[in-house]
Formats: sequence, C-alpha cells, structure tokens
Amino acid sequence: MSWPPPDRLMSSALRADTAAGTSPRQAARATVPRHRLVLLVLGGIGLILGTYTGLARAGIEHRFVAADLHGVIMVLGFLGTLIALERAVALGRAWGYLGPASSGGSVLVLVVSRPVGSVLLLAAGIVVSLTYVALLRRGHLDIHLVIMLLGALAWVGAAALWLAGAGPVHITPLLAGFLVLTIIGERLELSRLTLPSWSSRRRFLVLVGIFVLGIAIARWWREAGLLLGGLGLLGQVAWLLRYDVARRTIRRPGLPRFAAICLLGAYGWLAVSGVLWVAMGLGARGPLLHDALVHALFLGFVLSMVMGHAPIILPAVLRIPLVFLPIAYLPLALLHVSVAVRITADLAGSFWWRELALHGNVAALFAFVVLSVVAARRGRRQGSWMPASITQPGTTPVTSR
Repeated sequence: MSWPPPDRLMSSALRADTAAGTSPRQAARATVPRHRLVLLVLGGIGLILGTYTGLARAGIEHRFVAADLHGVIMVLGFLGTLIALERAVALGRAWGYLGPASSGGSVLVLVVSRPVGSVLLLAAGIVVSLTYVALLRRGHLDIHLVIMLLGALAWVGAAALWLAGAGPVHITPLLAGFLVLTIIGERLELSRLTLPSWSSRRRFLVLVGIFVLGIAIARWWREAGLLLGGLGLLGQVAWLLRYDVARRTIRRPGLPRFAAICLLGAYGWLAVSGVLWVAMGLGARGPLLHDALVHALFLGFVLSMVMGHAPIILPAVLRIPLVFLPIAYLPLALLHVSVAVRITADLAGSFWWRELALHGNVAALFAFVVLSVVAARRGRRQGSWMPASITQPGTTPVTSR
C-alpha cells in the first residue's frame, strides 16, 4: 500500500482535470460544466431540506417533509451527493455521475415516496463503491482509497437498512462510518503527512479496523458496537494529531492557517464524539445523550472538515477558483460555539438551550455557503487560479506542472 505523495495538496478531481489536458489556469477561465452545476444544485436542495427537517426534529413546526428524514437527507442526500460528485470527477467516466445523480435525485423523491428514494440512495452507494474500485484498479493499492471504499460500503449498508425499514437511530453508526472513513481517506489524500514507520501505519489500520467492526455490529449489538467504534475514533484522532501537517501549517498565514484550524477543531470534536460513543457503549443514558453523540460528529467534526476542505475541492469540481476571505473565520467560530452550546445543553438535558444552539448551527452553515459563493465570484472576476486554494506553503503550485 502506498501513501499520498507528500509534495502536493491536490484532490483526485483536480488531477483528473489537469491530466485531461485542462490546466488550472485554463480551468479558471472555462465555463462551469453544466452537469456538475446541476448536481451541485441538487446537493444544495438536500442541504435546505435537511436543515428544514433538522428544525422539525428539534420541535419547530413543520408541514411538508417528515422529520425522521433529517439524517438520511443531510448525510446521503447533501454530503453524499457532494462526495459522489467529487469522486465522479476524479474517475472521469460518464457512468460515475450516476452516483451523484441518484443521491441528488433521491432528495426530491424522498419527499413524495420514501421507498423509491431509498432505492435511489442504495443505487448511489453502489455506484460510488464501484467508483472506488475503478480508481483502485488504475494504480497501486492506495490506502486512502481502500479506507474511502469502506466508507462507501457503509453508505450501502445504511441505505439497505433504511430501505428495509430500520429507524434513524439504527443506521446512525453506518452513516457516521461513511463520513468518518471518507473524510479520513480524503485527508490522507490531500494532506502532506510526515511519513510514519510501517509499524505506525499498521497501528492506524488496526484502529480503522476496530472502528469498522464497531459500526458493523452496532445494528445487532449496539453497546458493543458503540464501545468499539468509540475506541476506534479516539485512536484515529490520536494518530492523526501525531502525523497531520496541520500542526505546522497553523503557523502560516491565510488559507493554510484557516484550514489547519478547521482540521484541528474537527479532530477535537471527533474526540468528543468518541468519548460519547464509549460512554453510551458502557451504559450511559440521558434524554439528549444520543443527540450529543450524533452532532458532535456530524456537526462539529464533519462541518468543520467541510469548511477546511471546500476551498480545495470546489475549485477542482466546478473549475471555479476561490479567493480566501478572512471573514470565513466568523462562520467557523459560530459553528464551534453553537456546537459547544448544543452538546452542553444535551448533556444538561436542556431543550431550550439546544433549540437556541440549533439556530446557531444553521446560521453558521448558511453563512459559510454564502461566503463560498462570494469567494467564487471574486475568483472568476480575477480570471486566474489561486494557488493558495490548492497548495500550502512548502508545496509546489499546481500551475507549475
């Protein structure tokens, strides 16, 4: 197994576009591929519906969409579509876009027909899994692709259980597995890690294996699954904090510092989530403890990672350069503060503070979306690729290839 090259920060999607003969500078001036834009819009609809159902689950009046669709729409309909789109671009084959098309389309279909929407989600997970298989067959057995393939299989498992009638609580570990394994794999691909020894790499694979075993058995043996999954999460956090270059790039100005803060903050919330998984696996109970377990991971960890990775992945997928705006720290700060308030409220059993924190979560997410649009518009007006959006100090800009 090989590790990502340490001399570049470049997503698979960006490598696919440059390998196809489109330089980053040319891509900055090119029109946005319409099919990619349509799929991104479908993901955006998933974000809106997922947020709406999240407010409904918190007790706010709702009329149009069932509240129990919240987790499925946010994880598979919104984030799943974005991840599937990035993988399809990296693959560069037309059939790969069936994945994001199915998951994005499911967002609309779930509102009127849960069985048909569930079938689309299952089909999307299968296509994404096949995408990773195709990418693995192109070259060496890269460890980050193997880990991400395991995440895609967790997607398939969650969608299959959902189609069979399992409730949101029962598929939560698999949904968490899809995002955790995908993000960790993406981080291994995008990040310049200090190359560890083979024994250290084996330990990391063992930790991933413990986590995978935990989410696999949680449907039938919940306590043991949460305990193993939590231990795996805590071990992965410790390993990543030891080897991630974010510890050094946090001293750099601009985007590298922002991305490093996003990453380190995300690892902190992943550790909190791991502790909560272990606590529930050992028998801890509370009226809002499950809410804390879920949102420390899905909000604190995942959304912080999304904020850190978006300036790298979005330019590659849409061929639109992003200009880093320092005001991006505001939604990041609001995210972390509101998640901290929400987890504290959950542990204290306070529904009022939980609802207040929920509005902060929503405001942080949509503020970041708006700022990303502004950054993209400024980037296109400048008409040139922004190397800072895909490289960190000490790496070679992609435009030099």
